[in-house]
Amino acid sequence: MVEFIYQTLAQFGYTHPLHPTLTHLPIGMVTGAFLFALAALIFRRTSLAQTARHCVILGLLAAIPTALMGLMDWLHFFGVTMLLPFKMKIILAVILISFLLLAVILGSFGERFQKMVFALYVMSLMTTIGLGYFGGEIVYGKRAPDGVEPGGLAAKGTIVFQKNCSACHLIDSTATKIGPGLKGLFKGDKFPVSSKPASEDNFRNQLMKPLGKMPSFAHLPDEEVDALIEYLKTL
Repeated sequence: MVEFIYQTLAQFGYTHPLHPTLTHLPIGMVTGAFLFALAALIFRRTSLAQTARHCVILGLLAAIPTALMGLMDWLHFFGVTMLLPFKMKIILAVILISFLLLAVILGSFGERFQKMVFALYVMSLMTTIGLGYFGGEIVYGKRAPDGVEPGGLAAKGTIVFQKNCSACHLIDSTATKIGPGLKGLFKGDKFPVSSKPASEDNFRNQLMKPLGKMPSFAHLPDEEVDALIEYLKTL
């Protein structure tokens, strides 16, 4: 079922993960809940507290499909690989949904549990920050090596790599993360996995028609592929 969804979307040109498209909703609602609740405590306005409660309800409603899409992306793009960022995101997502649910329940009693509800808002916000951090680690966890000229083609390739490749490939090792490490990729005679000669043409072909569970990157513009190749040659 999951593969069918992604294959259907790919037919319409959408090949990116689904999870990031929804993350802004729970982040915004949790942040809003905290700010409105803080203002309610400072100015003693029940209307602001009610707005905070509405934000939490919306945040909870948004967090559930966001988490489900995260699990779908994890299954489709990463093969359920248990790296630390994935483990932490799963744990924090469960904690966040629990905090939000508890805040909604306690908030239904009015001002009786106001301080406890506010504490839950604070903890929810901190949990959201943690989720954002580990999400960033998945995408941007590996930075460019020293020696890449700022503003050059290889530097642009660094950005392409971080957006599209860093979740699955290491740049400072040949060890397997999800896919093979890419250190020295163009300095050897053959590519890992495919064992084809390490040429630019073979690299482009593999982006178009990848092996195994690697998704296709046929959607990347030629200039981004050129930049990516130039960057990989520096590894």
